Amino acid sequence: MTEARGSAPGRRPVEAAGSQSAGRALGPLWMQIYLPNLIIATGQGAMIPVLVFAAKHVHASPAVATLVVFVNGFGTMLFDLPAGRIVARVGEQRSSWVAAALLGGGLLGCLYSRNVLELSFFIFVQAAGWAVWSLVRLTHLSRVAPAWARGRALSIFGGVTRAGNVFGPFIFLAVAGHEDQKHVAVAFLIYLITVGIGFVWLVLARDKSDHAASESNSERIRPMKVVLDSKREFATAGVATLGVSLLRGSRNAIIAVWGSHIGLSASQVSVIFAFSSLLDLTLFYPSGVVSDRFGRRAVAVPCIALLSLGHLLIPLSHSFDSLFVVALVLGFGNGMGSGIVMTLGADRAPTVGRASFLAVWRMVADGGTAGGPLIDAVVVGLGAIALAGPVVGVVGLGCGLVVLRYLKEPPRQREIVRDIPQST
Repeated sequence: MTEARGSAPGRRPVEAAGSQSAGRALGPLWMQIYLPNLIIATGQGAMIPVLVFAAKHVHASPAVATLVVFVNGFGTMLFDLPAGRIVARVGEQRSSWVAAALLGGGLLGCLYSRNVLELSFFIFVQAAGWAVWSLVRLTHLSRVAPAWARGRALSIFGGVTRAGNVFGPFIFLAVAGHEDQKHVAVAFLIYLITVGIGFVWLVLARDKSDHAASESNSERIRPMKVVLDSKREFATAGVATLGVSLLRGSRNAIIAVWGSHIGLSASQVSVIFAFSSLLDLTLFYPSGVVSDRFGRRAVAVPCIALLSLGHLLIPLSHSFDSLFVVALVLGFGNGMGSGIVMTLGADRAPTVGRASFLAVWRMVADGGTAGGPLIDAVVVGLGAIALAGPVVGVVGLGCGLVVLRYLKEPPRQREIVRDIPQST
């Protein structure tokens, strides 16, 4: 990137060429990956804001309801390594079938759950399906996206997921109306329908000439070997991944828990989520451009700092309006880091053993996603609900300091601008 800045006369044409080339390189991925994921993420967006209320509907206490959100993240984390084995053994295409089956079966179970144990079990099953689905998509993108546009490729992927988080709550509100306390199951039904539509779209739109997508191998997952071979990467970029994921996972729980605590309804919390996610969504492509041009730390540090600040401000919000403002801070911070977790992993994934490495990387990320709500649940269970947000915020700031001091860009990051193809 230094060389590109030092050559003033050629800088503008290179940037223009990069933009045009990125469009050509990433264009086919819209039909094959981004749009199917948008559809499924819309269903997930309808479900996440009402998980706490769904648990309360089957007579869970506030602390137990928060744990249900934890189960959603924990199930994904626990299934990351099995997901890596599935992708390695049966290939990307057949793994998508496994993901759809787990998602569909889990959501059907959620629809008919009569108590907290049943609800938690089926949330775990659908979370396992999301683990397989996410790893398949990440493995595919890390394989086909050119290094010089990887930040944008993965930020777009993160962006369409955020778009689902915007559309989902509004669709839930349109279907369930304001009597959502009695109709929280509608969220699971919406998710189930989108899984069916998204999977069919994926099957019909996949690249028939991409034979690597159906290839399988006997690659064995050795988590400790993966960690030991890349211990510095996990100690630096891994901390960034853990910190961002911890804050994001907590964000999904703490807004709903605190909103319920101050007397807001599920509809009001869904509105807050929707507008927070809308702000989040507007930043997904700019964050990818910043990541590609200025490095991953330029994205990771502001993301962690703003998410931490939002958590510290949670106990200061005592109404819909004030919680709405805090949620906007969280949304802005989350948008700043669109795709950064996946990009950090894809940067470091080896060609041989890619699925194994990314499975462990996703386990770190999903460990953070599960850990955020778990910390919230423990603090709430101790009767200190006002401290739940600040505790996670302080942990996030600690991760941010490590990232600011020690995160280094991968060697090929410095070649991104220089390697951008020239337009013809």
